Amino acid sequence: MAIMHARFEVSDVVGGDGSSSGGSSPASVSGPSDSDGSSCSSSSAADELFPDARELPSTSASVPVLAGVGFHPISPTSLSVLSDIDVHMQRMARLLPAFASPAAAPRAQALGRWLAGFDVGWVLEMDAGGGRLPRREVGRRVRVWAQALSTMDRVFRLRHREARNPANEAAAAQLAALGELASASAGAMLRLATAVAALGASPSALLAALDVYVPVSEAYPGLARMFSWSTAAADAALAALVDAARRCVRGLPASIRSHYPWRMPQGGEVHPCVGFWMGYFRCMLRNRVSLYLVLAGGDGGETATTPALAPGGEGGLVADLISRLEAVLEEKSGELAFPGLRQVFMLNNTHAIVRRAVRSDLAMFLPPGWARAREERMEGYVKSYLDASWAPVVSRLAAAATKPAAVSVLRRRRDPLAAFNSALENACSAQRCWKVPRPVLRHVLRRTVSEHVVPAYRRCLEAAETPAAARTVEELERQLSELFEG
Repeated sequence: MAIMHARFEVSDVVGGDGSSSGGSSPASVSGPSDSDGSSCSSSSAADELFPDARELPSTSASVPVLAGVGFHPISPTSLSVLSDIDVHMQRMARLLPAFASPAAAPRAQALGRWLAGFDVGWVLEMDAGGGRLPRREVGRRVRVWAQALSTMDRVFRLRHREARNPANEAAAAQLAALGELASASAGAMLRLATAVAALGASPSALLAALDVYVPVSEAYPGLARMFSWSTAAADAALAALVDAARRCVRGLPASIRSHYPWRMPQGGEVHPCVGFWMGYFRCMLRNRVSLYLVLAGGDGGETATTPALAPGGEGGLVADLISRLEAVLEEKSGELAFPGLRQVFMLNNTHAIVRRAVRSDLAMFLPPGWARAREERMEGYVKSYLDASWAPVVSRLAAAATKPAAVSVLRRRRDPLAAFNSALENACSAQRCWKVPRPVLRHVLRRTVSEHVVPAYRRCLEAAETPAAARTVEELERQLSELFEG
């Protein structure tokens, strides 16, 4: 038996033309797919079902919602409003008198109107400790909050430059009022950072912490220098986010094993968790600077409990997490009892993992030889599949081809291919229902099975006294070409 045609080159895994295309990762939710075009626009990826983008069915089991205060819905026009700096500058001019001394209007009401213009008025409904965020809302809240903070930062900087010239008492009063508004806004916006840091360790909480860390670390130091604030509150929030993210990273291996319903597909197809987790890993790398700081422990050194982001030795964090996913798949595949189905399942899923990795930025964080090792593993699955599923079928041909010197009349009349035909029909009837979604894999498996079975059958026909009604070689080839249609 030759297995040479079962080689899985990277070009086959990437695509027929060897091209590579990217995608980011989980963000929206739809049906299970073996496609690679998942996107990752925010922590909402793992937020609502805690799953990935375009990789999981919307009917998947949902994550329990945390108790929390009710929030006003985010308007669909919020992102377009945020980009209109002139509108915010005009609003600021109307609201600044409330932050002057003496105040010309209730300050709390003015602050609420100011934040509501960025669609983040809901931060004032959170208590000073950050409150508790409904998990289904985390991703959307973080996305709008980050855009609001970025725009707010630009508005404050622009107004600060304008208010400094000319330098007089009126300008000084304007700067003082601007500083009060900026201080109140920054304090209110930090409530979300505190709430995210207080979330329990979970995949969605990690994405949220990474998404919040960058805006806080970029905006608050500059505002503090501009208005001569202390950075203590922002520093504390950043430290809390880092601690929360580290807890989440340490919990990812357990999440891979337990946080997804591991119902095994009975056709051997790609498990939905592969699309989710591979998309999640890509989403996690969206804020790789934040992730690096989390893994480095803030001092540039690798922490004792988490691997480094970049590959080294056996590989970094990405390689470690993918290996854990593969280990769970291998373990769960034992539930598939039909001979050969476990190997087809692992072949499908390993191919899906490699394909998603090499077509995305995950490839940059995997050690040399990672893809090649999995190609060799897939070749092993094909060989094991043949041994488990087709070797017993082909073994029936050896007995059929035997020509003893003397046989009884009864044995001469018996169909020597009966045992083979029975085993063949059993195998084909089962494997027609097995699913191999990728055409390249389906072609490899069918060709390999045909090269394993057909030559032995042809030799048997030539060597044995077979009935005229025996199936032809062409009929056998056609029957084997119908495998794995699902």
